[in-house]
This record gives sequence, C-alpha cells and structure tokens, in this order.
Amino acid sequence: VTLEMEKVLNQQALDDSQRVHAERILELNAEHPVFKKLCELQQQNSDKVAVYAEILYTQALLIEGLPVDDPVSYANAVCGLIS
Repeated sequence: VTLEMEKVLNQQALDDSQRVHAERILELNAEHPVFKKLCELQQQNSDKVAVYAEILYTQALLIEGLPVDDPVSYANAVCGLIS
C-alpha cells in the first residue's frame, strides 16, 4: 500500500481496527551533503547520528502530510541543533 492509498483508505475507516499502514522507507541521496554528514558522524561514532536520522524521518513524514508520533520530541531535537 502506498502512502497516498493509506491516506484514502484511512479516511474511510470506521474505527482503528480498519486502519491501514503503509511501510515507510526513508531514502537518502548518497551524493547529498546531509548524507555525507551522516557518514562522517557515523565514522566518529557520534550520538548525533540517531538524532539527525530521527529529524530527517520526521521531516519526511511532515512533507508527506502524515502525522508525527511525538511532535514535542521533534521540536526539542530541532532546537537542540539550533542551540
């Protein structure tokens, strides 16, 4: 099921038992500077890799118009990058 089909089917669902969930896959361009930064952090064994990956995933959900499980956690992670 695609994300668009998930949205359509879930609008028609009468209760939570009928809700459909599409598999979510985050694809990154290996040539993008963000991917290169993630690789650098991974080589440094930095704890920031998990934070950056979670931010990227949540941004992808927002771009697709999907709900975010924990918006407070997302906002805190972004604020942590800014500060």
